Amino acid sequence: MKVTFIDSYANLAETCEQLRRQDWIALDTEFMRERTYYAKLCLIQIGTPQIIACIDPLTIDDLTPLLDLVCDQGVLKVMHAARQDMEVFNDLLRMNRGPEGTDTRTSVFGPVFDTQIAAAYLGYEEQVGYAALVKAITGTVLDKSHTRTDWSARPLSPEQRRYAEDDVRYLCDIYLELIKALAAIGRSHWPQQDFGRLSDPRLYECDPDNAWQRVRNGQQLDPHAHRILRELAAWRERAARSSDLPRSWVMRDATLLDLVRRRPLNTADLSATSGISQRAVHKWGSEIVAAIAAANVPGAQDTYPSRQVLDTTQIEMCRRMAAEIDRVAHELGISPTLLGTRRDIQRLVLGERTVPLLAGWRHDMVGKSLLAMLSPSCTTDAVPEDPGPVVRP
Repeated sequence: MKVTFIDSYANLAETCEQLRRQDWIALDTEFMRERTYYAKLCLIQIGTPQIIACIDPLTIDDLTPLLDLVCDQGVLKVMHAARQDMEVFNDLLRMNRGPEGTDTRTSVFGPVFDTQIAAAYLGYEEQVGYAALVKAITGTVLDKSHTRTDWSARPLSPEQRRYAEDDVRYLCDIYLELIKALAAIGRSHWPQQDFGRLSDPRLYECDPDNAWQRVRNGQQLDPHAHRILRELAAWRERAARSSDLPRSWVMRDATLLDLVRRRPLNTADLSATSGISQRAVHKWGSEIVAAIAAANVPGAQDTYPSRQVLDTTQIEMCRRMAAEIDRVAHELGISPTLLGTRRDIQRLVLGERTVPLLAGWRHDMVGKSLLAMLSPSCTTDAVPEDPGPVVRP
């Protein structure tokens, strides 16, 4: 393979124009986000069977040719464990858009082939790492000594460059082997729902009003406490974005929950809360108190997540369905959660019919038999409308 390092707009535009003639490319990134809300993109690696291109975004101000490439629906992007990399690109795409209505470019990343997901449908561990998959398929043992390296430092050492190049060099070989293996056993279409979900920009958006869902133990609250948590988590999300700081640097989850319990009415009360520095009180104190007060306003929106409680008969049905999924998954040589999660089963038992278990190949493999368990007389020949890709718990 020819290896090239791209650090100018002219070379980037020329290379991306060439790559847009390919049917597929291997793609990986190196980024850092330990100290920021938004990831800092430090390197982009693209590979084909002929070339490897390492793109330096720290020296190129305008990445439009690259963004056009990743959004080109005629070029398949092959990635491993793609979600974090795609989150970085989706942030770039949002920031690159012009005023509403002025940007006519396609701005959806995709299509994608995730080798980690595809490998799981061949019996590999669901979260199989890149190095493990490279060794299993090619026999090559990768040097992973630069996993924690500072990718923002320049110049990159020869060892760093080699490490980065390897992340797409062998990705090409893995992709070709995986598509061959999936086709050989008739499973080429099985991962497509999961791939499609990765290209949905909504997967990478965090609406401040839903930020409470990221708070550990946040669902174990009464309705009033939950309203306070929702306001506080929304405030933290906005503060983290505007300051470009990690959420935990603005306020830890445990501190948010402590505020929910204490419910300080003013900044003096806030100062007495453990886990909050005086600097944070000075910078955000009035905003935090206002968020708590907003949840206490009479008539404040009740956002407590409704829950349907299963009765003993339904619990037993869930157990039987889980056992059936386990049995089928064992026969197929895949993880049971690739067929259906516990939440999928509960939704089915509670009467929902737009669940992944009843769509596509999952319907054929196990969905029909699960419906028959619910009602032996029900018709299982009709396949419901595809509800979209599986959402992992």
